[in-house]
Amino acid sequence: MTRPRLHGTDGIRGKVAPFSGDDEDALLALIEQRILSNRAMRIIGEATGLYLIRKIGELPLVLIGWDRRDGNAELVEALQSGLGAAGCRTIQIGEVPTPGIHHAVLACAADAGMMVTASHNPATDSGVKLFDAEGYKSMPKDENEISQLAWELADGTLAAPQEEGAILDGIDGLSLYKSAIQSRIVEFESLFAIEFDGIDWAGTIASPGLLLDCSGGAGVTWLADHLTENGLDSIEVSSRLDPINKDCGAGDFSPTQEWKVSDLQMEPPSHRLLWCISQRLEQNEGVIPWIPGEIIGAALDGDGDRCLLIEGTSDGLKVIDGDRMCDDIIRASLVNKFEQWKMASSIESDLGLTADLNRMGNHHSMTTAVGDRWLSAALWPSLELRLIESKRMPRLIGTEDSGHLVMPTQIPHQEDRWGMVGDGTATLIASLMARYIIHHSDAARGFAGGWKKRVSIKPSIRERWDGQNELADMVQEITESWCGCALERVAVRGEPALLLLSGKLNQLPISIAIRNSGTEAKTAVSIRFAEGVNADGDALMERLIENLSEHLMP
Repeated sequence: MTRPRLHGTDGIRGKVAPFSGDDEDALLALIEQRILSNRAMRIIGEATGLYLIRKIGELPLVLIGWDRRDGNAELVEALQSGLGAAGCRTIQIGEVPTPGIHHAVLACAADAGMMVTASHNPATDSGVKLFDAEGYKSMPKDENEISQLAWELADGTLAAPQEEGAILDGIDGLSLYKSAIQSRIVEFESLFAIEFDGIDWAGTIASPGLLLDCSGGAGVTWLADHLTENGLDSIEVSSRLDPINKDCGAGDFSPTQEWKVSDLQMEPPSHRLLWCISQRLEQNEGVIPWIPGEIIGAALDGDGDRCLLIEGTSDGLKVIDGDRMCDDIIRASLVNKFEQWKMASSIESDLGLTADLNRMGNHHSMTTAVGDRWLSAALWPSLELRLIESKRMPRLIGTEDSGHLVMPTQIPHQEDRWGMVGDGTATLIASLMARYIIHHSDAARGFAGGWKKRVSIKPSIRERWDGQNELADMVQEITESWCGCALERVAVRGEPALLLLSGKLNQLPISIAIRNSGTEAKTAVSIRFAEGVNADGDALMERLIENLSEHLMP
């Protein structure tokens, strides 16, 4: 019998809470109530360990890292205990950003890495993400097997060998990560043909320096100082005294979000980065202290795998999202020499990014499921060959508008071999370097942004939506009636319950996507128009939400 998956869009997540039931009840509580207990985490550790032994062989080496959440110490202990009972060797690498696990696994030639985090979720949540020996996140096939092993362990069908897997001496994962970031700066210097520490940031970064929001994560302890030492004056605005992700970080911002100066002055924002910017305004008597187009701030999420920029405008601020940063990086790299890029973007990215790509020449683009693992997978040479052979940084990039960018990074100790990783710090550095080049050269124009809107039906009984049933037929009928044209259903790997309708209105691309959340009881409706489509998308959204809510809400 197939039991429910434990994993969502990006690993396993839940609210950290004690639990007094048996193993099977602990997994049911995770699925039905989002309760992540130490008991459930131990079972997840055992199941993951058994999976790794079946795949790799005896005594796999697993690295364990974590972010700063109150319940993580006990969860890490439970995870390590479960892995050991299955027969794995383990090493703790300390508090690191999520991409730190990627780099540590490669640097140590480990068999896997596990990161205890819930990304941008509140500090009361936690979870776990699995990385393989090549530094890539687990895929659904792996997660399905781990989930089934966990259920068999919980109900007694299967028993872990209860071995005492060796706990090896811990290592300083954050130091490894800092070294990796320095290597990535060198890679970006080669890409853009410019030295980072020689850049004069005036005109690109607003004075007196970049306001950096690491969301109370590991970056607070070092990133602003590191950037300042390398010539980019930076000031950290989040605090380690507050819970991770509290009133700070990229998780509270939306792509294309904007604020007027009057909004910032009317009521002090609760978000730490916006509050700091409003203080600059107040100190300047309400006159904007930046040149329109300058970058004022940057926000990462607590586990450091994504980044959004805040740009000053003539009358306020706006978010520079992942799609814009991706476009900037490609444009800047082409200033001195044309090289063909291969770009992956998610089903939630701005349609203008791909529809307007030919303004920069002949480049390849593809659409993927939501989740940065799918961006990486789309850019692999093949499903069997996932590392890239190249003497210089491959021209590959993947984007989600949420600020997840995946880019190549060189494999330690393996000349001319590259992997892919999503990394908020690397995204920040590459994007700012690209901005400098665009500001000082005759780069191609930015893409013509379209209209997009995303609304979630919450709570949603997700089992009622599978992307292919009569509800999907209803959505297609409503949408085709609204736009007066036929729409094609597009299949996307990794999104089995997705309905993606694609077509043209006024000879310009439009897209409607409906998918279940992988981590919460909600179903998201996304509508995207390319620039120039003259249609009332809000009216369509209202009609779809009204009709779907009748069927999906309890």
